[in-house]
Amino acid sequence: MRTKFLSWFVMFAMAACLAISAQAQTGRVAGRIVAAKVKGVVTATNTVDNSKHELKDNDAITEKYVVTTGQNSSVILVFSNGSTINLAQDSTLSIEEFLQDPFSTSYSMATATAEPSTSTTKLTLARGELVGNVKHLNKDQGSSFTVNTPVGAAGIRGTTFRIVFRPDSSGKAFFTLSTAEGEVILTGAAPGGTAVPTGKEVVVEVEVKVDPSTGTVTLTAPPTVVSQDIPPATQAAIQSAAAEIFQANQGTVFTSATTSNTTPPPPPPPEPPPPAPKPQDNTTPGDGK
Repeated sequence: MRTKFLSWFVMFAMAACLAISAQAQTGRVAGRIVAAKVKGVVTATNTVDNSKHELKDNDAITEKYVVTTGQNSSVILVFSNGSTINLAQDSTLSIEEFLQDPFSTSYSMATATAEPSTSTTKLTLARGELVGNVKHLNKDQGSSFTVNTPVGAAGIRGTTFRIVFRPDSSGKAFFTLSTAEGEVILTGAAPGGTAVPTGKEVVVEVEVKVDPSTGTVTLTAPPTVVSQDIPPATQAAIQSAAAEIFQANQGTVFTSATTSNTTPPPPPPPEPPPPAPKPQDNTTPGDGK
């Protein structure tokens, strides 16, 4: 009996050591998220201790936060893996997980084309609208970026996309997933998943039940999925949101120490005023003046 106990103890200890070793090798830390542009009332709630505060420009948060925008409010969230989310009014976005390997060089969002290190991002859009821009992911090294909704999960592969999910009081929910660039895979809405390539949009009509106390959305009937070209109005909305993302990214740099040491750059100093014009010399040679 004693020998059996020792054997189990040794096996448990070895498993624990291997787990610690694997964690040390990956070295992932909670990535940093900067509120680069805040309009109106935007709140961030920490799901660990339920603390809440109002976001301001250049505030930083990490995973385990829920970001909520009020009416006529919005926020641009810049992630240290090169991803950006433009969250529209009356929206709730949960940052379930955002882990990233440390990287060794400063990372400027203005010139970034790919993520600086391997990362895992899991978001949940409980309601509302967002436009996202995700830089090229290191998928061969295990990177992933997923946006969950009550209708289905969108797997992002480095792209510009828009997701809208808005349930109404009639028991219907409006859901669209539009891909302006790249490809998004929608799973859960239809058997086998639905690929949404550049220029295409998936429209899902579904019946739901909304809990009035918690806001939890439950599907009450199988969804109807329709694929189509992105309508011009949606294209214009994506372009407008993408332009705001581009402007916000110009002023965001993540430092090289760890992903948690991100600081936005200070604004450029004002240009000096032009020199005053020299007074004109109205004298002429030989006039004695």
